[in-house]
Amino acid sequence: MIPPPRHKPARPEARIIPSLRHIPHIPALDGLRGVAILLVIFWHYFRPSWLPAWSGVDLFFVLSGYLITGNLLASEGQPGYFTGFYRNRALRILPLYFTILIAFLLAIRLLVRAENMPGFSFYMDHWKSFFLFPQNWNFAFHGEPQNLVMAPTWSLAIEEQFYLAWPLTLYLIRNPDRRIRLFITLIVLVPLSRTVGYLFISSNTDLYYFGTFFRMDALILGALLCQIHQSRIGIPRPLLAWGLPTLTLLLIMGCILGKDVTGTCPFFETVGYTLVAIWYAMLLHISVNFPGTRLARTLSRPFLRYCGKISFGLYLIHYPLLFVAGFRSYFWAIGRWPDKSALIHTCIISICVLVSFIISKFSYRYFESFFLRLKK
Repeated sequence: MIPPPRHKPARPEARIIPSLRHIPHIPALDGLRGVAILLVIFWHYFRPSWLPAWSGVDLFFVLSGYLITGNLLASEGQPGYFTGFYRNRALRILPLYFTILIAFLLAIRLLVRAENMPGFSFYMDHWKSFFLFPQNWNFAFHGEPQNLVMAPTWSLAIEEQFYLAWPLTLYLIRNPDRRIRLFITLIVLVPLSRTVGYLFISSNTDLYYFGTFFRMDALILGALLCQIHQSRIGIPRPLLAWGLPTLTLLLIMGCILGKDVTGTCPFFETVGYTLVAIWYAMLLHISVNFPGTRLARTLSRPFLRYCGKISFGLYLIHYPLLFVAGFRSYFWAIGRWPDKSALIHTCIISICVLVSFIISKFSYRYFESFFLRLKK
């Protein structure tokens, strides 16, 4: 995966943000985003017992930390540093998110029968949090909603809270070396806090999975990698060559010893989330700095890049579609062909995946792209 060292040392970092006035588009990063959304869909639709596909969210976090930090560094010292950042984030996230959220809340009021209303009580009790983005803390202290239609939005809440604080953090700490020291300190403190909290304070699994601070290490790892690239600090190739397989082995052993691949097992809630984030950060570094590797070429393939392009719509649409249309269709079909449950399940899942892609494609082309053009 890592090319062998040459006799004359290469300068892979020179490819990264050579001038922070312009951030080059890197196709492999679109592919990484595509991998992230495919992992999330695979986890939600199939719940595999052999693959922690929920970690696609952690890959999103690492990518967000990297790209957001890159955008902020590119506009550092320029007019509109804060206003331009928040305007662009709002144009990217809020139109589609609020459209789906408002439609969902209206559907609860107008279409849900009284006997089914208890399954949606969480949304009625905490509807304000979904507009203001602290809903992940409601999940942490009150548990997930009984109906999971809008459950994936917890990760958007964490990212929005990160966006709120990160521009000011970089603005106040201008020295790259101080930033790097701060990032490393935070990355160490997060898993340490999770471990101490889990062992001695509370074993509330929701707190460590949904809590903002306890999942911040992935975002900061992405930011750290971006700052390292911008500062032209080289990462030794032997570290990558040995680090990836070592981390892979540790993650496999953690899943085997813990007998669980879900994100709410003790291994992941202590050190596992951080190890997963470091693993993804290494993939990101290789993808960006070594475009000739098989990994980078694979991530640059059109299908993965297109999945990454429409990933936001896919993330918001695939779960509501499964709960609203998929489950209804499944129970309707089972009532008529009770001996064909496996076939019906496969067909329903396949249709939901296909329809999610179709809706997301049209959403991106005819709705999201209008607001994205306003960013310029």
